[in-house]
Amino acid sequence: MTSADGKGRSLFDILTGRNQRDMTPLELQYHNPLEAKIGCTVCFDHEEDMAGINFVIEKISVYETKIGREKFHHTDYHLKGTSLDTEGYIRIRLRLTPDENVVDKLGHRIQILYLYEEMVWDEDLYNMLCENGDHNPDYDDAGETSFKVNYDDEGKELESPRQYWRIENVPDPYESNCTLLADLDGDGTIEDDELEHLTVSSWDFHRSTDDENGQEMTEYLTVEMDDGTRYFTFLRGTDIKAFQITVF
Repeated sequence: MTSADGKGRSLFDILTGRNQRDMTPLELQYHNPLEAKIGCTVCFDHEEDMAGINFVIEKISVYETKIGREKFHHTDYHLKGTSLDTEGYIRIRLRLTPDENVVDKLGHRIQILYLYEEMVWDEDLYNMLCENGDHNPDYDDAGETSFKVNYDDEGKELESPRQYWRIENVPDPYESNCTLLADLDGDGTIEDDELEHLTVSSWDFHRSTDDENGQEMTEYLTVEMDDGTRYFTFLRGTDIKAFQITVF
């Protein structure tokens, strides 16, 4: 029997429940609206290209963003899938952000995001993202900041650039503390020493475009920068409904 001095639990601790270790999986101790664990399978029912593909949750990123005195959270599920029509793995992110305007049981806006580009530190890109007003060449006469993409997903130059606009015309990046959960040793559980803590700057943009059926939709572009490594990640995607997702 050991005492409650940090090295164990005394009989009193056991009888009263004091110093009891929290056995809840770490994934469920963070903002996790899907209540999903690493290794869970995710399927989509929103477009033909995704039919029949089983995705596995590889990692979970939980973001905490402070705006004024309030803290906001959103969660990215990093998914890996395979398809007979595609070589290698298909990797996407499923992003869930609380939204009081969403009336389903999750109460979250859901985005499916694809990796568009990633790159090492680029001072010109950073300055362009951060500057506004007359200092930003992409700051238009109406006072809205835009971001132009000149290449498609295959790296071919576009005849007409895709122009995205900053959501709600926010001039500054969002600063977030991000906790990355991953089962690094593959034992089926996540321990405290497997967590990675990052600080991330992000800029969110959107544009109106037409889908393959000619219906108007909103396409999102998020630029993230790891403040430690100064590495940029570009994510592009669209909204998806909760009923189009199955987790098991």
